[in-house]
Amino acid sequence: MYKAVISDLDGTLLNDRSKISDFTRETVRKLIDRGIKFYIATGRNYGLAKVVMDELGITIPLISANGARINDENGEVIFEDLLGKEEVKKILEVDYRKYGGNIFMNVFSGEDWFVPIGAREHISEEERKAFPALPEEVEEEELKGLDIQKIFFIGEHEALVELEKEIIEKTGGKVTIAFANETCVEFFSETANKANAAKFLLKRDGIDIKDAVSFGDGENDYEMLTMAGKGFIMGNALYRLKNMMPEDFEIIGTNNEDGEAKKLVEIFLNICLDIYMPINI
Repeated sequence: MYKAVISDLDGTLLNDRSKISDFTRETVRKLIDRGIKFYIATGRNYGLAKVVMDELGITIPLISANGARINDENGEVIFEDLLGKEEVKKILEVDYRKYGGNIFMNVFSGEDWFVPIGAREHISEEERKAFPALPEEVEEEELKGLDIQKIFFIGEHEALVELEKEIIEKTGGKVTIAFANETCVEFFSETANKANAAKFLLKRDGIDIKDAVSFGDGENDYEMLTMAGKGFIMGNALYRLKNMMPEDFEIIGTNNEDGEAKKLVEIFLNICLDIYMPINI
């Protein structure tokens, strides 16, 4: 019997409107009530992840910035793996605007979200509704002195792929690179990933990662999907993630279909018979 769940948020636990369905919320609460550990592992920063935790009505540790930071149940930072200063310098020196594609840069530092002056105008109305707070605009030069968890770029996919190539060359591959989705490519410490952060928490709680199941939809979920006892790819997962996986890796329903919650009911059936969704046995 598995003892823990490690879940991504956007594109996985959340639907395309960045909302939690009633069924998913009830399922997560039932699992926690019955002693199953539930961990969120997201590319979001702590503040944006905490909003989801609060909507779920639970109190759990949060893995944020793709595993670069962990806050415990009380909100205290208990783990951090920052992007190297030299790598930060090299990434910030790249002229990403030359690739077109409406690319704009974002930076997570501590609990803050920064973008260059003028970048907020690129944030769509839909995205503004999805997030409780907008990033702070700063001069790009100010970013160089920050302790940074991750730098990410949002824009058109083809342009981001070309940008990815240049940053790989500039950094000598000394960063972890992952597409969270087709319009977002992220750069963070070469030793940071959701699996390493999850192992840190699981060890604290006396659980081996092989006794956990995991769910994700982007490249930044690869390690936790492959290192967990059982990993599940969302039906809406990024093509690059699907291409990385063995052909027999299980693909489940989409995030808009409560794919994760339905699989959790199936896995933990013996403790979730009273969940209100009909189940064919």
